[in-house]
Amino acid sequence: MNQQRTLVGGSGQPPVGLATSAGHLLQLLRSSAEGYSRSALLEITGMARSTLYERLDALFAAGLVYESIPLRSQRGRPPRALRFDDRKKLVLGIEIGHTHAGIHLLSLGRKILASTRLPIDIKQPQEIVISNVIADALRLLDGEQPVGAGVGLPAPVDPLHRLGLERTVLAHWDLQRLQEVMEAKLDCPVLLENDARSMAVGEVLDPLESIVAVKVSTGVGSGIIVRGALVRGAHGAAGDIGHVRIPEAAGRRCRCGRDGCLAAVASGRALLADPRFAHYGTLRQLTDGYGSDPVLRAAVAEAGRVLGRTLAATVGTLNPGRIAVGGLVGVLPEFLSACRQQILSDAFEPSLVDLEIVPADSRTATAIGLCKLVEESLYAPERIEQLLAQRAG
Repeated sequence: MNQQRTLVGGSGQPPVGLATSAGHLLQLLRSSAEGYSRSALLEITGMARSTLYERLDALFAAGLVYESIPLRSQRGRPPRALRFDDRKKLVLGIEIGHTHAGIHLLSLGRKILASTRLPIDIKQPQEIVISNVIADALRLLDGEQPVGAGVGLPAPVDPLHRLGLERTVLAHWDLQRLQEVMEAKLDCPVLLENDARSMAVGEVLDPLESIVAVKVSTGVGSGIIVRGALVRGAHGAAGDIGHVRIPEAAGRRCRCGRDGCLAAVASGRALLADPRFAHYGTLRQLTDGYGSDPVLRAAVAEAGRVLGRTLAATVGTLNPGRIAVGGLVGVLPEFLSACRQQILSDAFEPSLVDLEIVPADSRTATAIGLCKLVEESLYAPERIEQLLAQRAG
């Protein structure tokens, strides 16, 4: 599935002249929660009335557009608003973690309607993990049919499958097979994306915002948004900072098999591997107990400082307006505070102007991001054109 940016700009007003097809016309309607009148669409698009009405008729027939409440009018009969029809359309957002999976049912308005969480072991065969996830997803749906599903994974996701997973926690998974199985079982299109990138999309507050979202849980990953565009890189590995080698990790073996990776010293796995904290057993137990353990709090702060040093280079390279740090470890106060202080100490001053370094909304950001990505993919102009052509044929 190909994801596309929406047309909405910083002012909320779509650019004139881009609605040159029914697909672009729908994208324009999706950019406004209030909708547009027919006369406003004629003015914005510059299309002939007959052309506009022909394309609107096709969108109406496909159930993609509806007439909403009348718009305000100074005099005469008020025009009716045309809106993208997102009513009663549901999306599944599925977060696959190392030890747990979160399953969320959302409206296309990105409101989380229901959620469930189940324990998993990512080291088990793909078929076992996904069978359990799908079973819980179907129970959550309770007979409802989603228009699409988004799956966040703790590994780089390459849509062209050119990037191998050999050095990742999903080395034994086949993502193409994963997508095929889930689409067959859920009976809807399924989009796969890296979990940290999904979180970054869900953290966006302004359509043209530039942010870096960092997830520090069992591992470390980040998602990058530049002027509203999600950065994936040439093969889906953009933001995979957990496997950057750093001096502080010299001689420390990472799960990927190399020595010296950031994740070997600044992740939940690294903390659990420390003999001082082995008694906690799980990452959830560790984060629950850190408040009463001064030695653990100091180790958490040191991990945050190490991450901050790496992120200072990211700040100098991208000049984001905001860094959102999430994940079970990332939201811990000592971790975030040390990370912030290190960034402010190391980064060049011009790149720090108005920079916010804040906790991410780890409970909802990934699910909302997956919902956004599914919507952008399902209703991308070229996909809509294909749908309408099939209906016409």
